[in-house]
Amino acid sequence: MTDCSLPRTKMFVRSVLTAMALVAACSASALAVNVTTYHYDNLRTGWNPNETILTPSSVANGSFGVLATAIATGNIGAQPLIVQNVNIGSKGIHDVVYVVTNADTVDAFDANTGASLLSVNLGTPPPRDTFPNPLQVGISSTPVIDIAQNAIFLVTCTFENNSPVYRLHKLDLGTLTDQIPSAVITAKTVLVNGKKVDFQTYAERQHPALLEANGNIYVAFSSFADLAQTVSRGWLLGWKATTLAPLYANSVMNSRSALNGKCNKYQSGGPCFLSSIWMSQAGVAADTSGNLFLVTGNSEPGTYGPPANVQESAIKLTGDLTKLKDIFTPHEVNRLDDLDWDFGAGGITLLPTQPGKIPNLAVAAGKSGKMYLINRNDMGGHTLKAPDNVVDQVDIGGCWCAESYFTGSNGVGRVVSSGGTTLKVWRVQTSPTVALLHDSESAQLVSGQDSGFFTSVSSNGTTKQAPIIWAATRPTTTQGNITLYALNGNDSSTIWSSVAGTWPNVGENANVMPVVANGKVYVWGGPDLAILGLGAAPGATVKRTAGAVQRTSGHEIYGTVQALDGNMITLKTRTGKIVMVDNSPAQAADRTIELFVGRSLVIDGDYDGAGIMHAKLTQRAKTSPLLWYDDK
Repeated sequence: MTDCSLPRTKMFVRSVLTAMALVAACSASALAVNVTTYHYDNLRTGWNPNETILTPSSVANGSFGVLATAIATGNIGAQPLIVQNVNIGSKGIHDVVYVVTNADTVDAFDANTGASLLSVNLGTPPPRDTFPNPLQVGISSTPVIDIAQNAIFLVTCTFENNSPVYRLHKLDLGTLTDQIPSAVITAKTVLVNGKKVDFQTYAERQHPALLEANGNIYVAFSSFADLAQTVSRGWLLGWKATTLAPLYANSVMNSRSALNGKCNKYQSGGPCFLSSIWMSQAGVAADTSGNLFLVTGNSEPGTYGPPANVQESAIKLTGDLTKLKDIFTPHEVNRLDDLDWDFGAGGITLLPTQPGKIPNLAVAAGKSGKMYLINRNDMGGHTLKAPDNVVDQVDIGGCWCAESYFTGSNGVGRVVSSGGTTLKVWRVQTSPTVALLHDSESAQLVSGQDSGFFTSVSSNGTTKQAPIIWAATRPTTTQGNITLYALNGNDSSTIWSSVAGTWPNVGENANVMPVVANGKVYVWGGPDLAILGLGAAPGATVKRTAGAVQRTSGHEIYGTVQALDGNMITLKTRTGKIVMVDNSPAQAADRTIELFVGRSLVIDGDYDGAGIMHAKLTQRAKTSPLLWYDDK
């Protein structure tokens, strides 16, 4: 009997069914869909082909809107997960939506009404000043659910014995208690010079979504906004899903040793490492053979050299984390490093098996705005000059985002890109040549913060009825509205749109991927989880709970770099005022990003008697002043 619950990890990783074969095998009747992992499946397609209730006509008929708002016990920063028919003790059997928060809490809500069913706290988050970028870091990444084990796996960050500690938990779905003792996350690696280094919790942010594949749970780490770059390295670690026993091997994206001299041409001080696994919170992907795929971010220009340093690259790893099997790196890797144009700002999506001579494809894009179509069996390596050795390359706009995929009614695959402020649909041509062909493009969508946004797709199989592409765009002002769009998958026209949430901390990107299942759409922001569907009351809107705005202590100013002279920054504020900033204290504390003229910054520090600000923390600010808080 075919298992038609699309998002189950086992189906996508261990089954040999392609997406089209699955649809053919399953009934066209309504199916109960469980969403157990980021972007629905381990390919990270973002496609739910079992949605029979929400159609273009039903969404456009005027009754679609907010049905309920659930209020979590902290700010939600990761995708919700959904499981049908869960026994929640005295509360009985419910369809449950699980959310995690930066307060180290897990909340279970009724997936239809938003009623609170269960809430647990797993510890106290570290004080914000524990980390290079002062954030409240509790549970920051999307968990993964294993229905066969009745378990949800997640990573907490708690304050224990005056230190930050990451723990991998395996919680029972019905009680949210640990099935077995949690695993403290530690790791060691050996650098190319033979020196052993430890995983440093304070410098590593657990931001990407978790992955279950090969009987393991994989957890990836990024940096804190490129801070602590003399320590931070991208790590990928694994544990056995049954016992939480760690894999004996780990994979570190940058294992080079310390170099003398500058971190890069814009800063003085020690060397930088990084090569983080960031991907705007998207998850590491896995194919049906258990190979792992991810994209890395920036490092020091001129230090690229696999396997010691694999910055700005899409990479393929063995499931036991012992071998780098293949890699694609854009020819302009040094330029990407130099300009902070991380390839790893976007996730990677693996396409289901395609007909033709290149059946195993992937797409990935980053800040440069180029989306690459990659042969997963021969990823292309690194060429010293253009053209890159990839199957195809198209322009989509800067991507702090992730792609989606669906199969159209004609049996041809489509890739959905969401770089810049428009959504584009690309047809996957498989013969006579393999390429991405532009199908349609949306109107400009209301979106701010960084370039790009997130999408998912729902359809009733591959019938002639148009699929719906759901897009959650980012706020354009400090008021923080998140707008949800429903677009026609055939021509990218807008079916419906409305404000569906708020985002309290616009300095942190709203990486909101709308979740569609069983006739409902789930959108989150701050502590609010909006549940949308048919039959909403006229004018119903999401409740707006005031989420705490996270700001640094002391004086804080926003502005644009006008000039650089060593560690002295000439900064022009939004009012036109010129402020001289001594960046030496931030540099000494390893709490500064790379600097260049024209870059927007937010600086925390103190003024001296001469009016010079001495920076304690120098971070990247959003480009638009509309997303800057008032100076203080």
